Amino acid sequence: FLLGVILPFIIYWYSSRKYRYWRDRGVKYAEPLSFFESFFTNSQKPIQEVQFERYNQLGRIYGLFDATFAVGQPALTVGDPELLRDIMVKDFHFFPNRRDLGFRDDSLFNSMLILLRDEDWKRVRSVVSPAFSTGKIKRVLSIFKESSKTLLQNLKMAVQRGDYIEIKKLYGAFAMDVIASAAFSTKIDSHNNSENKFVTEARKIIRTSQGRFSGLFQILPNSIKRYAFKLAFRKFKFFIDTVLQIISERKTTGKAKNDFLQLLIDAATETSKDEEMEEESVDIAANYGDDCLQHNIFKTTSNKRLSTNELVAQSLVFFLAGYHSTTTTLSLVTYLLALNSDVQERAYHEIKDVLKETKGELTYESMHKMKAIDNIISETLRLYPPFPTIERIAVADYELGNTGIKIPKGMTIEIPVYSMNRDPENFSDPERFDPDRFSPDQRTEQIPYSYLPFGAGPRNCIAMRFALMELKVCIIHVLSAFKITPKTKDPLKFLNSRNFLTTEDIFVKMEMRQDCPLKE
Repeated sequence: FLLGVILPFIIYWYSSRKYRYWRDRGVKYAEPLSFFESFFTNSQKPIQEVQFERYNQLGRIYGLFDATFAVGQPALTVGDPELLRDIMVKDFHFFPNRRDLGFRDDSLFNSMLILLRDEDWKRVRSVVSPAFSTGKIKRVLSIFKESSKTLLQNLKMAVQRGDYIEIKKLYGAFAMDVIASAAFSTKIDSHNNSENKFVTEARKIIRTSQGRFSGLFQILPNSIKRYAFKLAFRKFKFFIDTVLQIISERKTTGKAKNDFLQLLIDAATETSKDEEMEEESVDIAANYGDDCLQHNIFKTTSNKRLSTNELVAQSLVFFLAGYHSTTTTLSLVTYLLALNSDVQERAYHEIKDVLKETKGELTYESMHKMKAIDNIISETLRLYPPFPTIERIAVADYELGNTGIKIPKGMTIEIPVYSMNRDPENFSDPERFDPDRFSPDQRTEQIPYSYLPFGAGPRNCIAMRFALMELKVCIIHVLSAFKITPKTKDPLKFLNSRNFLTTEDIFVKMEMRQDCPLKE
């Protein structure tokens, strides 16, 4: 009985003491919510809207208390571009890791680049980076083009039916086709072959990864996490077996293909010797700052080999990260172009003029001349970054610039990408869709480290060039063949996802162009 009386007071005292952390240090902070209050808030609003409200109320730097991952632990939001340069680049050695999911074993999941930490991350990143150089990615251009042509056939059938087109569904099929070809050497038309084994197994994983309750996983006891991982592992078994079989066949036969998996295999064997990264005078990633592919930290890595598990794991993360971001971004590009027909027509005429020079052949060089498409993609990613928040973990005590704030070892730093992109101090008239803000003359006025759709520094998105080329090839094909009419079925609505910025279904109308400049 006595314990029953005292225990609530002990819990209250401990919680109150912990939640005084930021107040005692004189730092503005978001009031802590109970687990259930937090869950209710996040289930009612998309995470980017919750964070944007805090950003507007509290400013660029504020404390908060984790309510879903490390419950109740103090964390710090930093949205000041100058301080982010220090965190992500200059003082990267203080913040080299992402969040620890709290589950450690030697499974494939922990071999994924996005989950690796410290020296393991540095080694795998240094081995895999050459696979994402501009020269290497040119080798998979044909995969993007073939998958885009399949998309055009499916769009044509949808247009002929005369009704609104569920565009997110079709772009999801395109993304899956690219992943199947590039990472698993499997050519499919997933939109029309819904019973294909690859498609059915992939959709099981997609439904799980985009589930509303996926963020709650982090607060579960380790015993339940282990069981959950075993269930998840079963869903990946088909893809793991597929990759292992392909690797074995290619080693046995000596035959290679121009796909992402081959780039990984080559990288794992080639980097025993130092490989120079190709330098391009014009880069598809020019709108996104220095991507640090050749950062000095990678030059200190002596062991440059991948285990089979690590090689397979990168194909899996390619699937998990690539499907969602590609599908969402293409859908939002289409939606925004439907509402901005002047921007759409300018892009179409640029495509037409460039392709006239190549007699309708889309080449890597001709793509470089299509700057309007680059700017449309950049502006879409500014308004709707697929990952509204980036996280870093302090591995040692750190003093944050001249703020007087001391970040202790182990604290999570949240970088509010979505909120920064809508800050009028970073971008004038931030709610307006204006691709011209990424034209060369205006881009020079952009505040460094205020625009981070792919992160920055050594731990930025390694697949940035791959993603940008995939998006660009697809958009060029769609705008060449179709005019997106200014008719959308519903206003844009976002799902209440904890991890991603993702929309409900998007419906648009299109018309066939009579003068498609692409060679059939």
